Amino acid sequence: MFIRRSTYHRLVARAEAYHEAYVAARRAENRKAAPAVARRERLVRACASYRAELAANRLTIARKDRRIAQLQGQLDDLLGLNSEQVQAGARWQQRRPDKPYTPVSDSPAAVRK
Repeated sequence: MFIRRSTYHRLVARAEAYHEAYVAARRAENRKAAPAVARRERLVRACASYRAELAANRLTIARKDRRIAQLQGQLDDLLGLNSEQVQAGARWQQRRPDKPYTPVSDSPAAVRK
């Protein structure tokens, strides 16, 4: 099958235009993809460092909480707050029947009398 020379040149020009458009699209895609990949890698590194810092902070906080509990226990021991008598007295104070009742007045004039 024979085709005219003008038809051939038109088809070649169209194929070249499609090829140039394809190459331009690939270049644009690569231009946009490279910064996105670099950004993603930076974000992954930042996330990893944040997670490591968070783990270190959790360990530090747990260590300080244990130290605070130890010091509080020592203080309670020194003040005698861990004794059975204190614990029994605390329970008794909450339920004692002769607990004094002080009425609360609404007016400040009643307090001055």
